[in-house]
Amino acid sequence: MKHKQIKKLFEKWIYLLGLRWWSVTITYVDDPEEIIRIFRVTDDEVCVAKSYCDWRYATCNIYVNLPQLKQMDETQIEMTIVHELCHALVNEMREDGIDHEERVVTGLTKAFLWTYGGLDD
Repeated sequence: MKHKQIKKLFEKWIYLLGLRWWSVTITYVDDPEEIIRIFRVTDDEVCVAKSYCDWRYATCNIYVNLPQLKQMDETQIEMTIVHELCHALVNEMREDGIDHEERVVTGLTKAFLWTYGGLDD
């Protein structure tokens, strides 16, 4: 899958998940040293993508491990993209208190209704 196709999947899901008002940046990493620095989970495990979100400013920076991604089929790639974008939807849950949970659940409700076609904006 090429960068252009991956970009289209990100654009599709940013729209469908109601993240159009967020600033989402995608960085593709293929340098081996950077891959180890950014994506290492354990000595034997390296992840495919990593999100750094800040709900206060509606920003989400997603780093994509290009060599790992190239080993996946289109369905797996799309699942990975949706998974990483969902981190933006729940990032606020890392804070204490029910207020954040309520705001996140409200946002998820709107996002899923949007995806289903139940909301125009």
